[in-house]
Amino acid sequence: GHLVAAFDALWALTKRNVSEAGKSGVPGIGGSVFKLSFTEHAQALSDLAMEVLGAAGEVAADLNFHTELQHVYLRSRSDTIYAGSSQIQRNIIAERGLGLPREPRGNL
Repeated sequence: GHLVAAFDALWALTKRNVSEAGKSGVPGIGGSVFKLSFTEHAQALSDLAMEVLGAAGEVAADLNFHTELQHVYLRSRSDTIYAGSSQIQRNIIAERGLGLPREPRGNL
């Protein structure tokens, strides 16, 4: 139920992001919020799918369904890195969306 609600909220956020970009001509902070939330919930969904399959989900079967789920499961890990890691997205949201100060960087 939690994942259904999360994906419903993501759909609403998508419509809002498109509407705002259409009015202002620029994408807002909603893109970062969407990317962060989508990748983390997609990962949770793939975790659930593998849990439901149990041991059958861990081995490659002759059925394309199992191998496709394995691909989705493994890809969900890298999706949190594409287009900015989840931590970078959190920083963007904090700095640009919430107006928080930049996180101090260590001396290089």
